[in-house]
Amino acid sequence: MNLFSNRQMPATIRVALPSDVTAIATVHVASWKETYDGLMPEAILAGFSVADRRPRWQKILDQTDPALGITFVAEHDGSIVGFAHGMDQRSPPLRDLGFTGEITGIYMLRSFQRQGIGTALVRAMAEMLQARRHRAASLWVLRENAVARRFYERLGGELVSEKEDRRDTMTLVEVAYGWRDLSPLL
Repeated sequence: MNLFSNRQMPATIRVALPSDVTAIATVHVASWKETYDGLMPEAILAGFSVADRRPRWQKILDQTDPALGITFVAEHDGSIVGFAHGMDQRSPPLRDLGFTGEITGIYMLRSFQRQGIGTALVRAMAEMLQARRHRAASLWVLRENAVARRFYERLGGELVSEKEDRRDTMTLVEVAYGWRDLSPLL
């Protein structure tokens, strides 16, 4: 099954550069606020800012340690509209299940969703993870994020785990989707 044949992708996928820090932080915050409105308390979303995300992305993009992973961006008309980051698996239970690679995040501005860009980012992640000798990978997603969950299921992801993430006065439930063989994503 070719997952990429019938989509027009109005974006270029490339490896992120250190100069992309502010754009990635901006997309990160905007996509969180678009995606999680109604799924997370307003106070958490209001506290999520570009100023807070920028140092995190600066550290990731300035690194020279391959263990910290790689970030790809989706660029449309010179602007970054989405990104994905992947690396070696951080979760011991998922590693024990054979998911040695991890997609740590995929974020896309809502206005660019459903155009094949997210799928192209997943493909780039799968290629990178396979190049790093990973045959299988997983990712975590908020259980209530039905749109993202349907996307991962359409790409062949299977539900493989669940965990609770306790934050201050709330508990978020995340589920893991996994691909036991990355080859179909390529």
